[in-house]
Amino acid sequence: MDTISSTKSSKRLSFTLFFLPILLLIFHTVLVDALSVGASRGGAPSAAVKETRWVVVGGGPHGVHIAARLLEEGGVSRGDLAIVDDEDQLLVKWKRRTMATGMAYLRSSSSYHLDVEEDALRNYAKKSKMVDGRSLFAPDYKRPLLELFNQHCDHVVDKFDLGDVHVQGTVTQVEPFEDYVRIFITESSGDVLECRAENVVLALGNDSPAYPTWVCHSAIKSGKIRHIFDEEPPAPSTHENSDRHSSIAVVGGGISGAHLALKLSREMGPCATVHMICRHDLREQQFDTHQDWMMDSDAAKRSQAGGGQGIPECQRHFSSLNSFAERRVVISQERKAGTISASVSRGKGGLRYAIRDERIHWHKAEVSGMTEDDDGVVLSLSSGEEVRVSRVLLATGFGKRPPGGDLINAIADSAGLKLCSCGYPAPDRNLRWHKHIFVAGALAELELGPSARNIAGGRLASERIVAAAKDGEAPRL
Repeated sequence: MDTISSTKSSKRLSFTLFFLPILLLIFHTVLVDALSVGASRGGAPSAAVKETRWVVVGGGPHGVHIAARLLEEGGVSRGDLAIVDDEDQLLVKWKRRTMATGMAYLRSSSSYHLDVEEDALRNYAKKSKMVDGRSLFAPDYKRPLLELFNQHCDHVVDKFDLGDVHVQGTVTQVEPFEDYVRIFITESSGDVLECRAENVVLALGNDSPAYPTWVCHSAIKSGKIRHIFDEEPPAPSTHENSDRHSSIAVVGGGISGAHLALKLSREMGPCATVHMICRHDLREQQFDTHQDWMMDSDAAKRSQAGGGQGIPECQRHFSSLNSFAERRVVISQERKAGTISASVSRGKGGLRYAIRDERIHWHKAEVSGMTEDDDGVVLSLSSGEEVRVSRVLLATGFGKRPPGGDLINAIADSAGLKLCSCGYPAPDRNLRWHKHIFVAGALAELELGPSARNIAGGRLASERIVAAAKDGEAPRL
């Protein structure tokens, strides 16, 4: 018996020794494959999968308002919602960029804000006090003071506890499937979080400031040229501490450039020189799109109740166009880019008076080239002038690429979703690009029209997305 037992043990040992290396090889292969997949997605493999009903990508004004409205009217609970944004708090980019321009009051009226009820900002203001002796609203169109508007934004975030659903990170991959969407988020730590959601809203802003082709990289690096919307902190400049005795050129003739030039002329003092360079005459327009493009369904209902037509004809006509190319033409015609409001142009301390009094030196020309030396930058203009300045600030807006750029292209390629010839998504009237993916902001402009990028456009987008969330369909225009 001992001999038989010994023989069986020997066979078992031989069997184990024979298959153990094979099992170890299989385990090693599976482990390496898993790690490779995690690495290919931009970081370490996710330790857990987050599951939720709604993910809003973008923590700017549109993303915050849509999230608030989903919670208030869309039947979504806070535990079923996430907002993904790469900043440590929501709305950081909005505050940074508006502050960079030096604006005092918003261009839009007090009806356009991030809360749900139309009169929420005005009601909030009743509990507030004047800021530094300034009125909370401008007399024309009741436009809110920027500080008031931002305080109200913070109030909305707190009211809906949106900070609790904020996931800090960058969305690197979006994969739609039949029943859900898989999202990969690179967190600030470098870890990759996998999230599965029933619905995703792409509420992305533009993060690519437009640099003209004549700009030299060396001048950016030295801090002599900077875009006002650049997220990177400006490089140290030898002229930073001598602005009161230097000269600065603002390139760009839209409302951001006008606000900035006026701010510089006030702050730098009489010993400094502010130049403003624009390729066209001053263009005065109260809003960058006509108010008819901003009317939402609540305002339309009030219009009808008062004997008006309700939804404006321009919106009805736009919705009836079956060609996205035709819609793009309408958007180009109706969006008044590079314009300034009457208050900035002719209001108290306005741009026209600053130019008349030579507090701002106006140049109607294009910049054709530049040279850099130790003292600053010399700009060559199409008018034949040469303007020597210590620093150049670009107020040239953002590029024409769709927000999200590479991410949008990757989603379209992987899921076979339609992009129009202009590179923008082609959503349905519910703003669905895919049955589980909605778009907002500029990404929705081929459905919403020329006001899609504005705060008013965020409210228009939220109406349709919430209607789809509740009933599956947005109302027809």
